[in-house]
Amino acid sequence: MKRSELDPLFPPRPTALAQEILRPMIREGDLVIDATAGNGHDTDFLADCVGATGKVLAFDVQEAALASARSRVTDSGLAGRVDFFLESHAAMGRHAAAGSVSVVMFNLGYLPGENHQLTTESNETLTALATAVDLIKPGGVLSVVCYPGHPAGASEAVAVESWSAALAAHGWRIAKYAAIGTRRPAPFLLLVGKVG
Repeated sequence: MKRSELDPLFPPRPTALAQEILRPMIREGDLVIDATAGNGHDTDFLADCVGATGKVLAFDVQEAALASARSRVTDSGLAGRVDFFLESHAAMGRHAAAGSVSVVMFNLGYLPGENHQLTTESNETLTALATAVDLIKPGGVLSVVCYPGHPAGASEAVAVESWSAALAAHGWRIAKYAAIGTRRPAPFLLLVGKVG
């Protein structure tokens, strides 16, 4: 392949890669969580994956985000598969039982098209990740897309990567996917798998 023929989306964006990796891991009837609903891309993806008998719990602290996500899944005809919560992702443990969730997706940072000063915060994210670890069933996976290219995202990315590395000592499988050689720190995907 000539350089000019290289797909302009190579390497794939971390958000697209997360969906590609997670799709075969989600079964009809599963309970899954979109911890950061945002504009609803992951919510819609998860709703498609769980089928008519599954359920998606979608969280966001911004009404604009939930409105956007709700509109997206409604347009896809999947709204009946999603419960929306105007709450922090740290509250997800109030809505699902320990060991009941197959996948939790986090897409950190700020809501595109909205106030870029309003971002996810390290402490709240670490609390949510610890909760997600309790909710994940054996064989389940957490995906976390981090954005170290802006100040708040840089410190959050360090905290999340350190948190995930600590889990490896307790039998979890951890992988990181990122572009290298970029002008500024590139977004990256962390996958955290619970051995079944």
